[in-house]
Amino acid sequence: MTSVKFRIALAIMLTTLTLMTAGCGDDKNVTLVKKGTMQMEPNIEIGKAFDKFFGNPKWKSFKSTDNQQIVEFNGDCTWNDRPAKCKMQFIILNNERFELHYVGINGNDMTKLEGLAIMHKALTGRDDWDY
Repeated sequence: MTSVKFRIALAIMLTTLTLMTAGCGDDKNVTLVKKGTMQMEPNIEIGKAFDKFFGNPKWKSFKSTDNQQIVEFNGDCTWNDRPAKCKMQFIILNNERFELHYVGINGNDMTKLEGLAIMHKALTGRDDWDY
């Protein structure tokens, strides 16, 4: 009798563990962006830099309404000396390249120049631009 109870408990634990870990791995598009670099800093992996710079980093991948593959990053940061939420979206091109498409802070769209400045700071931790 104890053996049957043990097997049932073990089966329940294994099923629960499988359900908890399902989907934990990044999909190929998220991995492409996280392991990728930007032309402005070709030696710095985006995922590693974002993990250091942003709090509570979260990544996801989805298809947009116009059928483009998007990788979205959300993380906590400081903006104008206040806690803020940053969203960045990357468009996947030809399943092997990507480009920064959108940057927003607290739901406000950033201009292309502001977005590039935020990306530069997230990658390097610096505000300076030496170009």
